[in-house]
Amino acid sequence: MRLKMLKELFSAGVLSGATVIPSGNDQSAWKLMVHKLSGESVAVTVAAKPEDKIYIRLNAALMDAHRLGFRDVAVQLPEEFEREDSQRTGPLR
Repeated sequence: MRLKMLKELFSAGVLSGATVIPSGNDQSAWKLMVHKLSGESVAVTVAAKPEDKIYIRLNAALMDAHRLGFRDVAVQLPEEFEREDSQRTGPLR
């Protein structure tokens, strides 16, 4: 769903939350999912196309959620998340 429409739904009180999730198998790409009060979840789409918007930077997805009106956003980390503060790799515990 386009950002413009989602902003209107947020203003109308129809949206309940937002989550940034990994985009498929690519650990460096993200999608912004918006949740409705009805329980339905929809992905933010590219403005001129019906395809899901893919974010290269996590911060870009968070900024779009902020533009919609959200002040709390959940982030789902990839299964094979590589921590920059440690040399260990592998699944999170």
